[in-house]
Amino acid sequence: MTAIGPAGERPANARPDREECVVDGFVDVCRAVPPTHPARETRAGAPPAPSRSMSPAVRRVCLYTPSADPSGMGVHMLDLAAEYLPGVEVSVMCWPTAPGRRVLDRAAALGAQTLALPHPRDPAFADTIVAFLQDRPADVFHVHAGTGRENFDGARAARRAGVPTVVQTLHLPWLLRSRGKRRPFFRSLHQVDRLIAVSEAQAGTYDRIGVPPGRMTIVPNGVGARSLALGRRAARERLGLDPDQPVVMTVGRLTVMKGQRHLVDAVPGLVARFPELVVLVFGQGHLHARLTEQARALGVGGAVRLLGHRPDARSLLAAADVFVLPSRHEGMPLVVLEAMEAGLPVVATRVIGSEEVVADGETGLLVPPEDPPALRTALATLLGDPALRTRMGRAGARRYRAQFTRQRMAAQTLAVYDQALQAAGAAPLGGRR
Repeated sequence: MTAIGPAGERPANARPDREECVVDGFVDVCRAVPPTHPARETRAGAPPAPSRSMSPAVRRVCLYTPSADPSGMGVHMLDLAAEYLPGVEVSVMCWPTAPGRRVLDRAAALGAQTLALPHPRDPAFADTIVAFLQDRPADVFHVHAGTGRENFDGARAARRAGVPTVVQTLHLPWLLRSRGKRRPFFRSLHQVDRLIAVSEAQAGTYDRIGVPPGRMTIVPNGVGARSLALGRRAARERLGLDPDQPVVMTVGRLTVMKGQRHLVDAVPGLVARFPELVVLVFGQGHLHARLTEQARALGVGGAVRLLGHRPDARSLLAAADVFVLPSRHEGMPLVVLEAMEAGLPVVATRVIGSEEVVADGETGLLVPPEDPPALRTALATLLGDPALRTRMGRAGARRYRAQFTRQRMAAQTLAVYDQALQAAGAAPLGGRR
């Protein structure tokens, strides 16, 4: 496994099971791909951002996701597009659900070509991808998926269209226990040249189910700086908040994975100590009604405000005193990187991804997952100590600039494209003028 970015030693127990790797001939496919270069750390110096002056003859990338709700994945794709355009031709394709349509609209505004895909079960799904790529050829077809099981044959369609290289970023860890669910995952990888994981611990979960280390490169997530940064007073005015009341913020889909119910469980004890506290919950999802009822039943319906999807959520980070992410698991959470960029201290759960971003005791506090008392204690510690909040917020902003910019992420992703193209015998991006 090639580590590109702020990653430490591979876990001692992250040993691939070679018997499990034999799925539909997957081992033979794996052995056909040369190993990547030795691991290197960005702590010793991040690679440069993609050069806008490079004019390679081969520079066409298609970014694709099969996700019906490409929230973090969509932001990731848009950040890559923003860094590569206009020097690299970029196309973006996804299913036009409400979140998918937002991705397509923002991609078009950046200057990317876009394709709204039919439903994955529509007989025209694959043919639509093939026709688009034959009309607008790509050198790299970059799949973005949660665990990869939801590929829906996008990579196979890209191969039919003649795309020489397929790269797939896995945004979530493999936590499924059923061995039967591994088979479609490994089958989907037959068309993939190189895999990208977004954190070290996340990569280890695939290592353990038999993905050969030589197939996977670790490129930690990064985010761009805010294009619009409201000041604290302006952000609070927009949200109808008083200038001095304590404010905790979280952003994420309202799902079991994100753990918002544990945050709501922690609120009564916080309100007892900080009576004017407001907890802002940005995001939409199937748990909205349940979380609303939970807050009402606990007597904190006035303190917990579920605000739904807000396109300006990131610009409103300045309204918060503390950012919190109570997830049960992550890949590497973009919202925590955004909070750090905004100079906020972060309380997060000690889970895959989050624990590689938050430096416990330095940029924020880590607590066990599904532990409302621990969440309450950590949040109370920061809410009650303005100097500590300031110190951790500044440290988080420095850590973001040193390790988690989108320029670094885009440059390292471009390096993966180059390696995969070279292995396929194609001209690498940045390698031909």
